[in-house]
Amino acid sequence: MKSLFVCLLLALAGQSFAQTENEFIEYLLEIQSQAEEVHDRLESIFNDIRFQMSEQLVELNQQLIGRMNSALEEVQDIRDNTEAFVGESSAPASCVDVVVANWGVEINLVGEALSRCASRANLEITARTADVHAALEEAQIESTELQNIVVRGFIDWNAIDFTEELADVINSQVENRLDYFNRITQPALDRVLQGVSDLDDNLLPEIMSCVERGVERFNNYGQVIRDTLSFCSQ
Repeated sequence: MKSLFVCLLLALAGQSFAQTENEFIEYLLEIQSQAEEVHDRLESIFNDIRFQMSEQLVELNQQLIGRMNSALEEVQDIRDNTEAFVGESSAPASCVDVVVANWGVEINLVGEALSRCASRANLEITARTADVHAALEEAQIESTELQNIVVRGFIDWNAIDFTEELADVINSQVENRLDYFNRITQPALDRVLQGVSDLDDNLLPEIMSCVERGVERFNNYGQVIRDTLSFCSQ
């Protein structure tokens, strides 16, 4: 890759340089290495952000999945206990028929309620992670441009007074991009990553409450069936 880079710059240079080819190659590679050092630093930051987001989402998803699984088990227990109670009840058939008429509907409703909770969590997590990926993609473009900055600077150097040092042109551009990253890009990345972190405090309690309401409603309906059949059996 560096050989291709050097060949390109040598082709752009033409025959106007008094330096030897080896001296010129070393000169170009030294300047290029400065831009690559900044590029590598930025890439390290991006990788760290991806890692942090992944760690946070793994923990969040584990809690959500764990609660959904336990909710499904609770619903199944409520269903089994209620249906067993109905089967063992000595209440008149007319009473039983009325009491359990909507039982199948309630089973479907609790399933739909839990599904809505899961869908709400999925939509919010997807939106927050999309924000991070979009910010990273934009920052990645800025980082990648650093790899091309020497070529552009070299062209500019050919176009201006030959007494101006190419290194000055490149260093100035690198510093400007690094300053922009520190002032604008890094805070933007921190904000979207914080949005993922905030899911623990905002989304998780909301989904837990959503699940609790669904299970509680189903349990209450089962309790009404049991209480009514107990009354009819007297």
